[in-house]
Order: sequence, then structure tokens, then C-alpha cells
Amino acid sequence: MRNLYSIIIVCALIAAGCSDLLENDLPDNEIRKEDAIRSAQDMQEVLNSAYDVIANAFNGNNQRFAELLTDNVTISGNTGFLVQVYNRSSDFFNSDVGGYYKDPYVAIGRANAILENLNAISLSDAEKNRFEGEAKFIRAMCHFEHVRLFAQPYGYTQDNSHLGIVIKTSTKIEPRQRNTVAEVYEQVIKDLTDAETLLPPTNGVYATSFAAKAYLARVYFQMNSFTNAAAKAEEVIASPNYVLPADINTRFGKTISPEAIFATISTSANDVRNTQFRDSYRSVNPDPKAGLNNTAGIAPPTIRSSNEAYALLTSNPADKRASWVAEKPYKTGLTKVFTRFDSTYFNVTHVSLSEMLLIAAESYGELNQNLAAAANHINKIKGRANVPLLSGPSAETVILEARQERRKEFLGEGNRVHDLKRIGVLGENVIVRGAPWDCNGMVLQFPASEQSTRGFIMNPQGGCN
Repeated sequence: MRNLYSIIIVCALIAAGCSDLLENDLPDNEIRKEDAIRSAQDMQEVLNSAYDVIANAFNGNNQRFAELLTDNVTISGNTGFLVQVYNRSSDFFNSDVGGYYKDPYVAIGRANAILENLNAISLSDAEKNRFEGEAKFIRAMCHFEHVRLFAQPYGYTQDNSHLGIVIKTSTKIEPRQRNTVAEVYEQVIKDLTDAETLLPPTNGVYATSFAAKAYLARVYFQMNSFTNAAAKAEEVIASPNYVLPADINTRFGKTISPEAIFATISTSANDVRNTQFRDSYRSVNPDPKAGLNNTAGIAPPTIRSSNEAYALLTSNPADKRASWVAEKPYKTGLTKVFTRFDSTYFNVTHVSLSEMLLIAAESYGELNQNLAAAANHINKIKGRANVPLLSGPSAETVILEARQERRKEFLGEGNRVHDLKRIGVLGENVIVRGAPWDCNGMVLQFPASEQSTRGFIMNPQGGCN
């Protein structure tokens, strides 16, 4: 089987034992230690339940919050919790943010339960390594994506002593203060490095060493640690397990993409892992009797394409990615919208070969080395999209082209805000919808549940406009 890290939920709703394993009325959905993990099968079910939480947290929910902070989108209406995020003024009353905030910690809690029980049950060495590796991968992913939304980026302060998020490496329930960003990144890298070593290169539908390598590349890239980012990305690129398909739409399709390194899988219309992508962006009429293209009588989607993003994708009519946006008639008038998330259900690719190619390319540009390899990586993306290729580019051109391709390729996926912050840290003048990249509102506010913790320091609010 091709080495793919995908999430297929086999526990929740369909495994009778799960209701006994998971106590939903416990704080943060923690697992009852005295009866939860008694066998390898129990441990696998707890692991599956952690994947289930990830699938819901990253079904477009994390991604839409990130995208709302950028210049890629606009939003309908003048009030509401998502409008608050778009206006970069989220507060602790925001129940949309608060609802999302707990999910990664639930997954982390279940991963920690696995790690704490590795020596409590009978496992072979191979089983123990796999469980430990998968749990650490889940824990690292959730901490990393959380700190990117709820704290200023790595490099915001010289020593990264600015506040990040709470690190949780134990199932013990206790009030905790925020760790520094440096501490969060240190924990993330440690977990991913361990996972890279512990996990096999192939592992059925579960996490592999390549999933850990790909996430390490993303983490190092966010740190502007370009040598490390390029090295990890190249390890994934060199694997024969991932192929860049000719079809630009497979990352969000109904079949597993050949370039997917880490994906959550929707098995049918009754088991969707793309809910917030679909419900936030969908441009078609949801009533099949009315016809998908009959949009004149309905309201436009909540999140829409900005004029800038629309112009970027449609400036070259030959670019296949121009089909990812459109201008459609709604009852409020013509509106620029995204079309790539229109299906009722589809898989969500979180880390892909496309990302690895562009991470390596931009890193080489920043390092002013391996420019031919960088151009080759970028040209694979450009060639698939049917746009002119690079030839003998300078380091500066490589950087600019890689950044532009990243914005096009990952439009709507939540990458843009992290790129803007990463570039801002490098000292470039980055202005996002009239405000600097590091203004207070460019990070989300913690929910009221954290404000009630004695001594917990909330994020400053507002100040972007």
C-alpha cells in the first residue's frame, strides 16, 4: 500500500466498546484510567478516538479562522463571531473560537493517555513503538497548530520568550499558565523527532515516519530555519510513495490524493470530515432540486474570495487554478466566491507533496543555494497548473515565485496568515488589510474558560485597525 497517513475513524459510533472507553462528561473528555486501557485493542480505540477529534478540529474549522485573518477573503454580514475574527477583534465571549479551542487539547489528552499506559499493558516492541510514535505525532500537530493561532509567531521576540499556549504532556487535570513560544516549539520538535524515529516508513492507513518528517519541515519553515526545512522536505520528496498528480483537485477530492502525506478521510455523505470547509465556502445551491448553479435566489457563502485573491488566480486564464474561484449571481448581487470546496463531502489533505516542494524551493532561495533544484520544484507546480515555467532564476526570483505559488496552491486552506507572519519576522514590511502583521488582533483570543484560571494571561485585544 502506498505510504499514506490518513485518518479513518473506526471507533466512534461504530465500535460498541467506545462508549465504555470514553467518558464524555469528564473534563476535556479525559479517559477514565481505571477502565479505559486494558489491552492493545483498547489502546488502538483510544488512538482512533484521538484521530476522530483531529478530523473534526481540522475539518475547515482551524483553517477558516486562519484564513479570516488574511487578505485572501471577505465575509458576509457585519456581526457574528466569524465577523469578529475577520475584524481582528476576537474576545473571550467568542463561542466559535471557544468551541474550536478545546478540541486539540482533547486529542492531546487522549494521546497522553496512550503514552502513560505504554508500560501498563502487554505490547510487542513494534506495537509499543507505533503507539508511542502516533501519539507523539498527534500531540505535536495539535500543539503546533494551536500556538500558531493563539500566539504571536516564532521570531516575534529575539529569544521567543513571548507567551504561547499551555503545553500538556500529562493527563493530570490542573490549571496551567501559558508556556513560552520557545518552549512550545521545543516540545513540538521533540515529539516529531521521536515520532520520526519510532514510526515505520509504511504503516497502513496510520501515521508513518514520512508524516513526521513532513510536519517537521513545516515547523522548521515556520521558524525560518531554512536548512532544516529544506532537508526534511527533501526526504519526503525523495520518497516514491508520493506523486504529484496531473489533476489539481485531488487534495480535496473523494478519493485519496497521490500527493497526500497526511489527510482526513470522508467515507460518505454520512461521514464527512470537511464540514466547515463546505459550510463556510460552498458557492453552489445546497438544494439539489433547485440545481447547483441556480444561485440567484440564495445568499452567498459566509466566506468569499477577496478581490485581490480573485485577481491573482484569474490573471492568467490558462492557469487551471482559476477554476477555484468564480463570480456568481446571488440574491445580494454578483459575488466573488471559492468553488474548490463545493462538494458535499471530500477528503481534507493537511500536508502534501506540493507543500514540500514549495518549502524546499523557498528555503533554497533564502539560502541562495541549489537554485536549479528550487526552480525544478517550482516548475512541477507551475507545469501542473499550466503556467509559464522558470528558467535560470535568481535567488530573489525563486523566493518571490515560491511565495506566489504557495498563495495560489493553498488558497482557502489557512496557510496564508502563517506565511505573512513568517515573512514579517524576517523584517519585511508586511501589511495585512491596512494593519501590520503583528498587531494584537492577528492572534485569536483565549476563551472564557482560560480567563477564569487564576493568573492566566489573556492576549491583548484589538489594535489592528
